[in-house]
Amino acid sequence: MTYSYLRYALIALFLGLGLLLHLQLDFSQAWYLYLAGVLLLISHIIFGNVWMAFGSLKRGQPEKAEALLRQVWNPGWLLRSNRAYYYFTLGMLYLQHKKLEPAKTHLQQAIALGLRKPNDHALALLNLAHIAFVQKDFAQTRQKLQEAQALHPTDLMIKDNLQKMEAALKQQN
Repeated sequence: MTYSYLRYALIALFLGLGLLLHLQLDFSQAWYLYLAGVLLLISHIIFGNVWMAFGSLKRGQPEKAEALLRQVWNPGWLLRSNRAYYYFTLGMLYLQHKKLEPAKTHLQQAIALGLRKPNDHALALLNLAHIAFVQKDFAQTRQKLQEAQALHPTDLMIKDNLQKMEAALKQQN
């Protein structure tokens, strides 16, 4: 959280100092400060705080992850991989709040954009299978479960939850 505020402070500092130098001397003395401020601003727009939010969620700090995601100005401006993890993190947060439909939508968006790691992709599919199971759409549950297993996740928690979901699905039949 401190890093994001530091970034805002640096943007304001560089642009403010650039303006001060521009007014005191001229543009030729201030252009590099303007450039630094604009580059930091562009980096915030295209990268956002997505990785910090994703890391906070993985560490079990959902409130911090939510606060960091709220600082993203427009998800459409993020780079594709950052946008995928933005929607993945948002979907996981909605799932924690038991808001299944928005969680489903965001997780599907994340998968469509392409998650970097097979474990993350498998986790998204596992959660989509969970949502389908809760909604009693067992055909969809089975499909998502098979897709997740086909990714061969290496995370033991994901493997364990895949097995639990498979057992629960067998009990329904």
